[in-house]
Amino acid sequence: MLLLAATTAAYGQMDPYFTAINYPVPQGSVMLMLLPDYQAARTGPNFVTTMGMAEYGITPRWTAGFMAEGEKVGGLAATFGGVRFNTYLRLLPHDRLLNVTVYGEYEDLNQAALYKMEVSGFGGEDLAGPLSVARRTPAHTFEQRVIVYHDWGRVNATFNFISETPLQAPHGDDFGYVWGVFRHPRWLGGMAAMRGPMVPPPPPLSRARLGYGVEMIGALGDARDFGFYWHREQQYLGPVFTYALSPRWSVHVEPTFGLSDVSDPFVLRVGLAYSVGHVARRLARAF
Repeated sequence: MLLLAATTAAYGQMDPYFTAINYPVPQGSVMLMLLPDYQAARTGPNFVTTMGMAEYGITPRWTAGFMAEGEKVGGLAATFGGVRFNTYLRLLPHDRLLNVTVYGEYEDLNQAALYKMEVSGFGGEDLAGPLSVARRTPAHTFEQRVIVYHDWGRVNATFNFISETPLQAPHGDDFGYVWGVFRHPRWLGGMAAMRGPMVPPPPPLSRARLGYGVEMIGALGDARDFGFYWHREQQYLGPVFTYALSPRWSVHVEPTFGLSDVSDPFVLRVGLAYSVGHVARRLARAF
């Protein structure tokens, strides 16, 4: 996929958010993403996590993907956190007031996996014990989401309800949520451009390339005690910015702030995305 990325192009980019999901990947396209985070831990040393992600648009409404993550905790060796496999389907073919998508993800992780793809249940998620034990302790989970989103011109709003089912010693589901509102760049060099013609690119440094919004992620308890228990659950809020470097490349930044007693105080989220179009057709031509 990296070889393809060096030689092909498509008009598309990742969702503007870091945790919320809305748009499916365009059919026949691959989205490649590198997502490093710096997290100021509430307990224990600070740490850096990095997620690599690839997603493929099987149909205009059906996407499948693969993720792998690693962590570097201050004063400790870097470690591998595990892999995730996901797929999601937009239920209805045409744009509606509420575009409903169902999502499933199998997480083959260990307890050293610290990337905040979501938060759920109660309490924090920092590394609590020795790293050598955590990376040998499985944390297999099946995650489900119900996703609704809509666009009003350049403005997108999305909401995800999240349920996580632990597959080791299951104790019932943990719940969470994420919502976001985002204004796409005036130069639609990204996902929204799939629905209309491209316009000539603005200068390299231009506000027309900048998109901005806000994202909030949080937990909603578990199957035994569902709801908002603010200071027992992780809650985060932050502004999100994207900059369209080209129709293929985009960068994403989100300084996120913890709002509750069990949240990490600060997370700096960064993303770099590249899109690859018409992958199957190009492979067929190559072979």
